[in-house]
Amino acid sequence: MSTVRSSTVRLCCIAVLAALLILMALTPLGYIPIGPLRLTLLMLPVAVGGAVLGPRAGLVLGTIFGLTSFFTCFGTDPFGAVLLGISPLRTAVMCIVPRMLAGLLPALLCRLIRQRSAGRAAGVAATALSCALTAALNTLLFLGTLWLLFGSALANDAQVTALLGGAVTTFAAVLVGLAGVNAIVEVAVNLIAGTAISAALQKALAGKL
Repeated sequence: MSTVRSSTVRLCCIAVLAALLILMALTPLGYIPIGPLRLTLLMLPVAVGGAVLGPRAGLVLGTIFGLTSFFTCFGTDPFGAVLLGISPLRTAVMCIVPRMLAGLLPALLCRLIRQRSAGRAAGVAATALSCALTAALNTLLFLGTLWLLFGSALANDAQVTALLGGAVTTFAAVLVGLAGVNAIVEVAVNLIAGTAISAALQKALAGKL
C-alpha cells in the first residue's frame, strides 16, 4: 500500500474519532457530574486512536479533548468557571496538558511493546494496557495538576465550599475521593470498551495502514 494512501486512511480515522469526541463533549455522554468535578468518557476515543493509530493520533485527540474541557469552563461547568476566574492561563494548562500527555504516553508504550513483541496475544495486551493507562493517566494527571496549580487557592474558596455543600471538610479529601471513583470507572470503561473497539478497528484497517 502506498504511503500517501496509508496517510489518508490514518487522517480519515483521526477525523472520525475527533468528530465523535466533539459530539460526546457536546452531549451528556461526555461529562457525567460527580460532586464538584465530572467523570468523563471522552478518553475512550483518545485511547482507541492512540492504540490503533499511534502516538501522534493520541496526542492530537488528547489535545482536542483538552480544548473541549477548557471550553466548558465558559459557563457550562460551575467548577471550571471558578477556576477560570482565578486564572485563565492555569485553567487552560490544567485542562489541556494532562490530556495531551494521557493521549501520547500510553500510545508510545503500546508502540514499544508491539515493536519488541510478536504475536496476536502481545498485540491485544499492548492495546488493553494502552487503553487502561490512558484513562488512569488522565485522572491522575488532571487531578494532580489541579492540586498543583489551584490547591492553595481552592482550599478556602467560598464558591468551592458552596459547591461541595459542606459535605467534605477539605479540598484535598475531595480530590482523593474523586481520584478513586474516576479512576476505577474510567479505567474499567476504557479497558473493556476501548480494547474491544480497538481490536475491531485494527481488524477493519488491516493492510490499510
